[in-house]
Amino acid sequence: MLQQQGYILEDSSNQEWNQIYDQGHSLLRGRYRGHTDRIADEFKYMGEQFDADPQNKLFANSVNKLFLDLGHDENGKTVFKPHLVKDLTDVIIPGIFENVRYIPIPRIEYSDPMVDAVVENLVIEGDNLAPNSLEFGSDNYWRWGRKSVSSKNKNKVMLSVSGVQMDLRDVSYYIKRKQGFPSITDKGVMDVFMGGSGFSFKVEMETADKARENHAQTHFFKVTKVESDIKNLQIKVKKSNHKLLFNMFKPLLLKVMRPIIQKVLEKQIKDSANQLDGILYDIKVEADRAAEEAKRNPDPEHLQNMYQRYASAVQNRVMQGKKKAEHAKEKADDTKVNVAVTQHDSIFKNISLPGGISTKATEYKDLAAKGDKWESPVFSIGSAKESTSLPPAGKVTRKPHGRQGGYGGPTGAVGGQQGLGASHDQMGQVFGTQVDNAFNSTATGTSAGLDSTTGVTSTGLINPTGAAPGTEDYNTTLGDQNPVLQGRV
Repeated sequence: MLQQQGYILEDSSNQEWNQIYDQGHSLLRGRYRGHTDRIADEFKYMGEQFDADPQNKLFANSVNKLFLDLGHDENGKTVFKPHLVKDLTDVIIPGIFENVRYIPIPRIEYSDPMVDAVVENLVIEGDNLAPNSLEFGSDNYWRWGRKSVSSKNKNKVMLSVSGVQMDLRDVSYYIKRKQGFPSITDKGVMDVFMGGSGFSFKVEMETADKARENHAQTHFFKVTKVESDIKNLQIKVKKSNHKLLFNMFKPLLLKVMRPIIQKVLEKQIKDSANQLDGILYDIKVEADRAAEEAKRNPDPEHLQNMYQRYASAVQNRVMQGKKKAEHAKEKADDTKVNVAVTQHDSIFKNISLPGGISTKATEYKDLAAKGDKWESPVFSIGSAKESTSLPPAGKVTRKPHGRQGGYGGPTGAVGGQQGLGASHDQMGQVFGTQVDNAFNSTATGTSAGLDSTTGVTSTGLINPTGAAPGTEDYNTTLGDQNPVLQGRV
């Protein structure tokens, strides 16, 4: 059905389905009915025990109470509670960011013909992940005209973000300038602080004019204004091979770099918006092309609806983006960007930075690979004592449940004597004997219980080779006489 177009509409698909269904029904509800029922009983019993677990009951009751409190009043009627939305924006989401606390960023490495750079120990504070202020504005203008007056529709939106702060302590860095002047190599530790209003930006967009769609880069919307600002940026160098030189030029460096960084950020924001506009337009063009092609060559089996056309267009656009990225990667072989969790993943394995997170992660990973059997020295990290307040775990026991049975359904036999009610121990003994004899390549006729007249073992296994007793090898026949396939085991 997946590989052959239109196969699901043919009668042969129904015939093949009926054949497969009948064959499966014969196996599951006929020859192997006992085992099928036992498997079904096990799943049913497992679900019943899961529902009966005290902790699961407590959790289910808590979830039910939560949803009842969210959407029902004291009389049990469904109501909308607007104050809950305010709780979400004013309490829950800010609380998540505040309680996330610290998020470590893996070691970042960069290399090109000009410079090698490594930055490590970047730990972002959860409270600084979200901006302190986010504003959104929308202005709609709509005009309907008749005769010589044209209709017009214009929409403008504004997004303003401010208070993106940063407080990075003990950031380790390594930089090596390989070309140009001055050629310098430095390794050290620094603090990066950006408080107060920190980083802020404002973006204004409006719908694109139809007159410009054919000759401009914008199609659906255009960016009319982008502003960014960086305030209270401070860099404190704690360790460096050129600490004195850096402290002398730091005020001049920050004064020169701040406007450059702002312009780069503004350009990046604008380019990202224009890129999104271009992607949406390419998807629309691809979908329209597919619709026109369907009109010219209507084919009921290959005809797509509107949603399928847009889904196919998105898939084609994603594949084009992957091909462009691979092509760009092939052209930029000299430029390498790597994110390394341990030093085993690093492209600069010999560079170890002070207090590096990757150094500690490498140590723990190497510890985890040591030790005898399952025990590893990594389990002894830390000084915490064993917990004494936890209740003891319950004793694991087998609870009687379900049906106990073997092959052949309710009337089938196991080993010629045990039926559906046979115990696990009896089944294990009989089946284990069959397996031992079936795969015993050194067994003799006497030890395997071979009947010299019939060539059948006492456990029902056919002599596959027909050789004289005492000289044959016993293996599974995997044929019509196989006792497993016959249901006699």
